[in-house]
Amino acid sequence: MYAIEFEADIKKGLVRIPKEYSQLSDGHARVIVMVRDEVVPSSKEAPLDFSDIDIDAFKGKDAVAIQREMRDEW
Repeated sequence: MYAIEFEADIKKGLVRIPKEYSQLSDGHARVIVMVRDEVVPSSKEAPLDFSDIDIDAFKGKDAVAIQREMRDEW
């Protein structure tokens, strides 16, 4: 796998691949989109609240002791 980099405008949800990369027209690629901060609208989601969830997995156990035991296995 190798990487290429170019800038392009997104129009109607599509990105046109420049002609110099025409060999990619019918291939598979991993695409990473990077945009300037002012382009992406801010998300005003409610913060996650897990205060009403009861988890029994580590109940009554010392979390620090568990972590030390896990590190000793390395």
